[in-house]
Amino acid sequence: VAVTTPMTKWSAAAPSFERIPELMRRAFRTSFRGRPGVVHVDIPENIINGKFKDAPEPLAPGRYRRVEPLEPETVAVKKAADMLTGCERPLIHAGSGVLHSRACRELETVAELLKSPVTTSWGGRGAISERLSLMVPMPYVDLNNQVRSRADVVLVLGSRVGETDWWGRPPYWGDPAEQRTIQVDIDEETLGLNKPVDLAVVADIRRFLEALAAELADGRSSSHLDSRRAAVIELADSKREARAELDKVLDKNDAPMHPAHIAAICRDFFDDDAILVTDGGNTVIWTYFYHEVRSPNTMLNTFKFGMLGAGVGQALGAKTARPDKQVYCIIGDGAMGFHSQEVETAVRNGLAGVYLVVCDGQWGMVKMNQQFAL
Repeated sequence: VAVTTPMTKWSAAAPSFERIPELMRRAFRTSFRGRPGVVHVDIPENIINGKFKDAPEPLAPGRYRRVEPLEPETVAVKKAADMLTGCERPLIHAGSGVLHSRACRELETVAELLKSPVTTSWGGRGAISERLSLMVPMPYVDLNNQVRSRADVVLVLGSRVGETDWWGRPPYWGDPAEQRTIQVDIDEETLGLNKPVDLAVVADIRRFLEALAAELADGRSSSHLDSRRAAVIELADSKREARAELDKVLDKNDAPMHPAHIAAICRDFFDDDAILVTDGGNTVIWTYFYHEVRSPNTMLNTFKFGMLGAGVGQALGAKTARPDKQVYCIIGDGAMGFHSQEVETAVRNGLAGVYLVVCDGQWGMVKMNQQFAL
């Protein structure tokens, strides 16, 4: 408990079998309060190996924690609509909150109504199909920076705008004195945390987007729609150029195989709605740059922590949750080595996922940094 407390929202040990239900309810309640986060309940060995009777039936979630989403204030929705229709170059930045609230369809609707480009955080990737004309895929780093810095109004949805988003700072984003920001999150502590905001909204992302879409569709229109449509055409050209530059490496057929080929070939082989789990160091980076999200909510990774080995179990969890979908995990050999025993779990439970292990026989990311230091 002492070890895990600094890295969790809440941690405790069960002193007895009878206290387990109470502690589990508190754990789930804490995990789902505000931004979803990790909790930890330690069950001592003497309880795990003990024999007990009369275990109570678990309570339904609504009987011990809030399950209704936070509704946005009408005034805030109207003000957001005014800001987004009145500006020339809007931008929507989607974080993991879009996925947690299952607001992928609503995000696409609002983006189309506004004719606004969409970028994502690392944790928010997969919130929207990267085949859509308004989507700016995360691998196009320079284009992301360009779109974010030029926007005059930014709608941030369920994102802290953290380290991988450069904390929302120039030159990767616009000057906060000139670039206005609307931030929507279920956790008030996140609002304005890294990037100053002009409108802070505490609400469930899906509920907010539903209300915003209704407001935008209710006779509202922007005088800048023509220029926004023209910008979408320019965006398509920029995306093609960025993709072509990245794909040059796919012309290399040297041995050993360049890791970029793995994600590209898997994208062609597996279904568009197959679930991809990524794990490792350089393996994750290469996979991210050469995988295209074609169906929302089909990517899993430990975005916030970046530890190795979690992907082995995540693939099993994904296959359990979505038995009708293909599930594959692209993973480095170092990461696979941590939990390769879970392959036995997969066989025992009939979980037919696929592991593609990228073997270079070394800690690739560590070696790379050592080479830089020479």
